[in-house]
Amino acid sequence: MANYTLLKRLSCIVHITTHKGCVSKQELIKRLLCDYDIDTTPRTFERDLKNLKDNFGIEISYNRAERGYLLVEEDNSVHRFLKFAEFSSLAEIYEEGMRDYSSFNKYVIPDDSSAFTGLHNMARILKAITLSRKLTFRKENYLNKTSKTYTVTPLRLKEYLKRWYLIAVPEDIEDIRSFGLDRINNLQITDKNAQTKKAYEKQIEAYGDVVGLNFDETDEVQKVMLSVESNQLKYLKSLPLHKSQVCLDSGDDWGTVIYKLKPNYELEMQLLKMGEKVVVMEPKWLRKKMKNRINEMMSNYV
Repeated sequence: MANYTLLKRLSCIVHITTHKGCVSKQELIKRLLCDYDIDTTPRTFERDLKNLKDNFGIEISYNRAERGYLLVEEDNSVHRFLKFAEFSSLAEIYEEGMRDYSSFNKYVIPDDSSAFTGLHNMARILKAITLSRKLTFRKENYLNKTSKTYTVTPLRLKEYLKRWYLIAVPEDIEDIRSFGLDRINNLQITDKNAQTKKAYEKQIEAYGDVVGLNFDETDEVQKVMLSVESNQLKYLKSLPLHKSQVCLDSGDDWGTVIYKLKPNYELEMQLLKMGEKVVVMEPKWLRKKMKNRINEMMSNYV
């Protein structure tokens, strides 16, 4: 497995080729040094490209016509790798913090997640997935103030808004469900063999079509077009809502952002967070729905 130093260098190479476009080997090595304080050699750079392709499925190749290196195709593998590299960077920081906790506590201010529980179950869940064993646990329903015991085939762990969810198939149900780790207790690995995971790959892929977790609110991927205030547009460029995001900066006070996804409740909540700085233009039904939500909000302040 790649170490912290190597992962940092690989992620920086991906970042440069993603945001700078076609870049020569000399310019890439220069950018690594100037932007990230990473001193490397042409030979190491070539090994890094092979490492990215062989171990992470990311191909950066030399384009003779452009006379530089290009990311062959930016797909989910790039997003997954960058997220993995992000976790690695955090792990390195926290590992240093274990050696000198007083300095870490003095200079690093993490978000308050003291109320969040369930992360201790992640290792057991991953073990069950690896062994193809079913899990059993009790899950709390905050809305109904009840709890229920589930036996499930675990498929994935998914992060959303700094919370972790178990993606699994409960017994006697054909559709996958998401379970917040903070609502799970008494988690145990059973001796029962898990169901065949390949049967649910198509459902898992549906997460790529949505913001968040709910992928069955709408049937088809749709074009969502927003008008976004120019300063807010900069934030969206640095932190996209979805992998399909395309930002079109008109040079005026407002720009355009286009998505291809399945609109859902989580998308609506993300749009509401931007307040008056965003306007839904398409589709018309979503524009009307957002307008109704805003009117309901206004009525609460009368």
